[in-house]
Amino acid sequence: SILYIDFGNEENVPIERIQPLPANIQHFCPCAMECRIAGVVPVVNKWSDECCITVRQMLTGKAVTVKLLEATEKEGVHAVDIVLSMRMMLSSFLIKNGFGQRETTSVPPTEQDIIAMLSASFENYKRLSDGKDDNEWAQPPEPLTQAVGDQFLVVLTHFVSPSDLVVQKVENAELIRDLQLKLRDHCAQISTPQNFRPAPGTVCCAQFSEDKQWYRAKVLAYPSEERVCVAYLDFGNSEEVDLSQLLPITPALLTIPMQAILCALAGVHPVGENWSRDCILSLQCQLSNRLLRLKIHGVQEGKTLVSMVDEASDPQVDFAELLITACYATPASDSASANLPAEETTAPAETSVPPAVPEPLVWTSAELPSDGQTVTLFTSIVESPGRFYCRLFMELEAQLKQHCEGEASPYFPKVGEPCCAPFSGSGSWCRALVNGRSDDDVGVYLVDYGHNMTAKSSHLRSITPKLLTLPFQAVCCWLAGVDPIGSEWSSEALLWFQNLLDGEQLSARVLSVTEQGYGLEVISRGQNIAAALIAEQMAKAIGVPVGAKHEQVESTTTKENGGNEQEDSVEVAGGIQTAVASESEIKFAGFPVDWKTVELPLNESFQPYVAGVISPSLFYVLGPTQIDQNKLQEVMKEVAAYCSIYQGTLSTGMKSRPSAGAACCAQFSGDKNWYRAVILEVGENELSVIYADYGNTEKVPSSQILPIPAHLLQLPFQIIRCTLAGGENFPEQWPEEVLQACRAELVNAVLAKVQSFDGSANALSLTLPAERDGVQLTSLVLDKLNAFNKTNPDTNQKLDDAPGVPDGPQSKLVPEPQLELEHKPAPVDTTGSTKPAELTIISNLEQVMQLQLALIKQLVGQIK
Repeated sequence: SILYIDFGNEENVPIERIQPLPANIQHFCPCAMECRIAGVVPVVNKWSDECCITVRQMLTGKAVTVKLLEATEKEGVHAVDIVLSMRMMLSSFLIKNGFGQRETTSVPPTEQDIIAMLSASFENYKRLSDGKDDNEWAQPPEPLTQAVGDQFLVVLTHFVSPSDLVVQKVENAELIRDLQLKLRDHCAQISTPQNFRPAPGTVCCAQFSEDKQWYRAKVLAYPSEERVCVAYLDFGNSEEVDLSQLLPITPALLTIPMQAILCALAGVHPVGENWSRDCILSLQCQLSNRLLRLKIHGVQEGKTLVSMVDEASDPQVDFAELLITACYATPASDSASANLPAEETTAPAETSVPPAVPEPLVWTSAELPSDGQTVTLFTSIVESPGRFYCRLFMELEAQLKQHCEGEASPYFPKVGEPCCAPFSGSGSWCRALVNGRSDDDVGVYLVDYGHNMTAKSSHLRSITPKLLTLPFQAVCCWLAGVDPIGSEWSSEALLWFQNLLDGEQLSARVLSVTEQGYGLEVISRGQNIAAALIAEQMAKAIGVPVGAKHEQVESTTTKENGGNEQEDSVEVAGGIQTAVASESEIKFAGFPVDWKTVELPLNESFQPYVAGVISPSLFYVLGPTQIDQNKLQEVMKEVAAYCSIYQGTLSTGMKSRPSAGAACCAQFSGDKNWYRAVILEVGENELSVIYADYGNTEKVPSSQILPIPAHLLQLPFQIIRCTLAGGENFPEQWPEEVLQACRAELVNAVLAKVQSFDGSANALSLTLPAERDGVQLTSLVLDKLNAFNKTNPDTNQKLDDAPGVPDGPQSKLVPEPQLELEHKPAPVDTTGSTKPAELTIISNLEQVMQLQLALIKQLVGQIK
């Protein structure tokens, strides 16, 4: 995001469009000045849309006379007033037309002032309330309950100052998403009742002005007869809306506690009377769009006193300490007086010790040597010769038992985190990864044995970093060199293989490594297991010489079932199960580019939302119809389970590099959950992806990309694969400058018509807006290509000769979740020294033009 300092506008630009400022261009002062109208504030919270439009029309592009009233060098914002054409000051115009009111001093309102404001608001409400539905039954739901000492991950949803901020629990993200879906469905089924006029203090559904989505809201006041000030219960922000933007709520939607947690940073108070604007802006930038570890220290004046730590930073950042180090705050004598002004603070208690930051949990998985070395292994879970789990050694049973029997503090398991779990057979303590939870039941994966099981939440214990020093011991393996006689292993072969490996010390040598695990040559009781299976006519050789790379081929009759598989099991020595799967699991996962997409109705027109663009030959639009949300939620659970097991069982990373257009599983940086995604661009260390069921995009490191199995692709994506109609002459390799221009034009298309479907992609005819003369996008793209080819003949020849890979899908070749959590208020202004003066705006156009001309000459010289 950049600011043009000579004009004052901002925009987001790709990094390749940024050049260093040439040294020979003089460093003139910025020609644009940031200003605000002095002495006037909006009537409620922020300036209304009507006010902004009116002022923009009066001032944009016009020469006006400005009176400078004050300037704060530290903040760079000038407080001014503007003389309008009718010789009226802009501040007076705003007040006269009801857009603003006189700015008062920071003196808190008296009790009489508060009574007067409440009385005026109540009169506005009562004036038209006779015979109307006052919604008195709908009272606010209970807030979330926390205890002192509780710790959990949060995201910031609303920020005013270190003493006034709102967060949401990350562990409740799915609950909030379900609540929003229910609110949307409820509000779509009812219309605005003519007699609905909710009383202040009651709860209803309100449509947020920025995204037009419905949220739970509490009515605060009536600034006028038809305007209502509401507070959004689950996010903490507030705004003024029309009465028509409110709908009744149902009792079921009020059973869920309020998700917004109102907080204040413990241990600090401002250096002066109030928090400085620099402090507010700096902390807001540091807290936004991050997962934060929050610890509760107490409650004061209705706010939860907390400490916050960014665990993802290196070193980890405690934000209270950060404010003190930056001289934005001073330490408080105790947490209870953390945010009181100095004169209101009672006698100091003992100096508080900053809360200890918990040591992060870091773990690794064991790896087998692939250099031909023979290793000793012990089996833990045996399903078939195509899938079994081995472990190297285990030395933690005594330490785990000692830790878990002495650990009495409550533990709240989180998906994806390690813990200690008692084995259901023997009760011995094991290291585990949480891979799912439902009410009090928690699904865990025993990382040293390769076994999945369900345990009660109260039976689990937290784990220490010391107990994670030893790599996870379970290693997923398959027997190299053999295949079943038929499509699946016979029950006789499974029992024979199980009895031969059960409880035995094995000698093994790695012959190949794939994303499914290690292909082993196994010796048990002095005999080669693969040779023995073939000799007993329970397996056949696959014809691959020993040591060659083993390619797993999935039979066409193999069942692709992502559901929970029932296991027949027997308990063996040591308390570890040996399991025989009743159905074969997915053995192959990859990055397919030929995933099935939705076919749009031919010759039908619609308004497209282009969610992601690789090139005009391959882009993605959000489907005009919503997919079944219940089915999607089931798929999301399967994705989470698959990715958790994949990460826990495989010690190797991504073996193959996916190509643009390939399907995959990607971990969203916002909530660390896994989602179905499609690759947009492959970089050196990062990949750009689009989340296939939501349409948002981001760049993620390659460690947050996993291959996707076929059964997770059965439910169609919400994004639809498309290509631009009439693009038969499009190049295989696009010039970068043409590609960037085409991507921008694709996003601006206002009308799409489906021309054809070739089984792989929908060919769309796209039309640009009326202000662009309604041009067909295909013609515009071809014109840009022709213009580029004329001006760059050498490049054109190189492009024609390049053996590039086509952008289009290839059928023979081998994704705030959009939930806006943060609605940022305007930062609070602080005043400094004033310099009253009279000045007239003089547009330094000549100087700006000279500066721009020098920049253009410099850039053209670089291109030549």
